[in-house]
Amino acid sequence: MSRKPSTSHFLLLLIIIITVAVSAARTSAQSTSLCPSSSVNPEFCPINCFRPDPVCGADNVTYTCGCDDALCAGVRVVKLGPCDA
Repeated sequence: MSRKPSTSHFLLLLIIIITVAVSAARTSAQSTSLCPSSSVNPEFCPINCFRPDPVCGADNVTYTCGCDDALCAGVRVVKLGPCDA
């Protein structure tokens, strides 16, 4: 004798799947920072740039000295490498 799964079993499974999917999406969005956490203190801005490491800021400006340069400007990095022309 096999028992048919009831509607409540399907609803419970659906709720669990949705909860896991939403949780995974939130975790992914929080961990997608392009720059590693920086130890640059804004008091020391502007920074000394010893080698070019361009990043593209949310303001569509290329920051040649990388993540620290963008951080000093108060801009979020949206792309590693120079901005597209």
